[in-house]
Amino acid sequence: MENQNDLLNMEYIEKREYQINISRAAKELSTLVVLPTGMGKTIIAFMVMAEQLERFPEKKILFLAPTKPLVNQHARDVEELLDVEEPQVFTGEVSPDERSKLWDESRIIVSTPQVIKNDLMSQRLSLDEVSLTVFDEAHRAVGDYSYVYIGDVYREQDSLSLGLTASPGSEIEDIMTVCQTLGLEHVEIRTKYDPDVVKYTNKLEKKWIDVRLTEDHKNIVSKLKKLRNKYIKKLQRFGFLENKKPDRVSRKDLIDVRKEVQSEIHSSNNSSLYHAASLVASSIKVDHAIDQGETQGLESLEEYLEKLENEADSRGGTKASKRIMEEPEMKDVLIKLKNIEKEHPKVDKVAEVVREQIEEKKDSRIIVFTNYRNTSTKITKRLARVEDVRPVRFIGQRNKEGDQGLKQNEQIETLEHFEGGKFNVLVATSVGEEGLDIPATDMVVFYEPVPSEIRTIQRRGRTARKRKGKVVILITKNTRDEAYYWSSKNKEKKMHRNLMKLRDQLESEISVGDPMDDEKDYDVVEKKSKKELKKKVDEKVSKDEKQRSLMDYDKKEESLELIVDNREQNSKVVENLSRKNIKIQTAQLSVGDYIISENSAVERKEVSDFLESVTDGRLFSQARELSNNYQQPVMILEGEGLYERRNIDENAIYGALSSLACDFRIPVLFTKNEDETASLLATMVKRKEKKKNTSAVRKKKKSMSNRDRKKFILEGLPSISGVLAERLLEHFGSVREVFQADEEELQEVEGIGPSTAEKIISIISE
Repeated sequence: MENQNDLLNMEYIEKREYQINISRAAKELSTLVVLPTGMGKTIIAFMVMAEQLERFPEKKILFLAPTKPLVNQHARDVEELLDVEEPQVFTGEVSPDERSKLWDESRIIVSTPQVIKNDLMSQRLSLDEVSLTVFDEAHRAVGDYSYVYIGDVYREQDSLSLGLTASPGSEIEDIMTVCQTLGLEHVEIRTKYDPDVVKYTNKLEKKWIDVRLTEDHKNIVSKLKKLRNKYIKKLQRFGFLENKKPDRVSRKDLIDVRKEVQSEIHSSNNSSLYHAASLVASSIKVDHAIDQGETQGLESLEEYLEKLENEADSRGGTKASKRIMEEPEMKDVLIKLKNIEKEHPKVDKVAEVVREQIEEKKDSRIIVFTNYRNTSTKITKRLARVEDVRPVRFIGQRNKEGDQGLKQNEQIETLEHFEGGKFNVLVATSVGEEGLDIPATDMVVFYEPVPSEIRTIQRRGRTARKRKGKVVILITKNTRDEAYYWSSKNKEKKMHRNLMKLRDQLESEISVGDPMDDEKDYDVVEKKSKKELKKKVDEKVSKDEKQRSLMDYDKKEESLELIVDNREQNSKVVENLSRKNIKIQTAQLSVGDYIISENSAVERKEVSDFLESVTDGRLFSQARELSNNYQQPVMILEGEGLYERRNIDENAIYGALSSLACDFRIPVLFTKNEDETASLLATMVKRKEKKKNTSAVRKKKKSMSNRDRKKFILEGLPSISGVLAERLLEHFGSVREVFQADEEELQEVEGIGPSTAEKIISIISE
């Protein structure tokens, strides 16, 4: 056995052959580790971390995980399993300034990826100080997820990466995309059947239970299906979905058609396509109603239809929702819903399954998974009536209509109470699927199957981690539950086949030494094979992805700055701006979305939002605020189809644009998409920088009141907009008091930070 790193606390770590073998490879090459849930992927991470800490004592380790409970769990594990200083936890609840300070002082940072992405974009930290980044749940490194941006930046450092996942996806392309995104050049794959793994696996009993709908329930769902099929047949007359029977069209098919219709709208002048787009929207809404009725129950269906009805009756309600509520089939459904038992039979079945488990084993811990929050509430209430059952909901942080989310500390406390026995049933939405290590969980119940193999594996992996476990899946007979179950099962089989194919392919190219022989060097990858594997990964990179990244800029080049409203910070616009070496500062802006300078702000509106704000009058109140507070206000109108998207008279749109230009002095600039918007904003920032040394001329205001004169004086101070001038007057009472304030007193005003305060004092004192 190889010599163990002194930093590892082996008292709590079981020596497992496969973990040692995998960690040896991962210490030398950036590696994707694919390992079944509960088999100790994080132990492998700690082995690699300990090695890097010794190799590079001056550098940091960054451990990323997608959820706050998971971040806190990993931080606790670091404290227990590694003999190192206490790791720092970064989440949105730690202020940016505090994160910047802690980053400089710490060697191990455990964080959510969104926080790191934001700090990279605002250049509060640099990854060139990092020797290893661990990407937990690495399969998320696709699309717009924060891992993608972090991976783009980190790849330029040529430092070690480690990706961990139990479910990388069913396609080889998915796995290769994750590897390319995170800069991973080697893959280590194990299944529970491999010789060095099988002895550590626990028995998992799986069963699925048929649940049957009542005749009245089936009748209501049938009417909804009839309505959906009617819309799909109309779509087929437009040439969409021609080769499919209406009742075989899936939600994914409808979403694909929506993209196709929107694409054709942008490339043609065929006005009938707008009717097709509305039909697609109607079909998707009715399909969701069917999903609620079949898998969640008639009470959930009724709640959803009430929302649709309110939307249809509201000013500016969509044509799709209005159409649905006027259909005779829908009117019939609403009448029938008034006099029928609404609870889904699954709710009683969950109670029965849980009761049997508790009777069999009094100290059981059970997790019930469901897709929807309102269903989690119903299940929790029903389980509370079962003897010896102590249920609790485990949901995300976001507040939804009439439903308060769980704050981070509440989530952590809930898990601690569940593990400690105060609660014995956790009723969880998707927030509980990934990574949570609750070793004592005896049973997992799927209230409904999910069509994703990744989510199925994650849910199932919450049990049989330290001892045998059970998985129970409730399936409503002759509904989409059955389709979802088999879809997930087939995707999972395909994933395992592709993993084996990929492993065989890699093994033919990789030379592995005797993993247990201390006398031999561990020759992980021959140089030739390493280059060939790297070439395979690089072939997956599109031309766009090979374009210059953030780190390709001259690091000595001074960054340009832009203040962004925090509601915009997750948009593609902000991400693209940061790639153009624009330093992003986020703030809660009461006026505008982007502050170019103290004199200029930009309001960004997508076409749909612009049209909606025209109809509800919001546009003109926003324009008035923008014009009153900035001498050079600008509006960017993003997207296409301005005159076709909604049923709004062209003259009303012309009138709105004319009013912006003539009444409010706001020029309107048009862009096609987020990329163009980012390019335009970057150009505006650069122009501002060129004029930095030129005094901005403030327009003379006519007939100003004393209040306006005071604001006018304060607006001449650096970085002080009309809004901040108002706040300064409100706080200090007079211009004299503002001028006599010190830096600390100035910072008491919302929106004025250390930098602005310092500039103000400097200009007053100079």
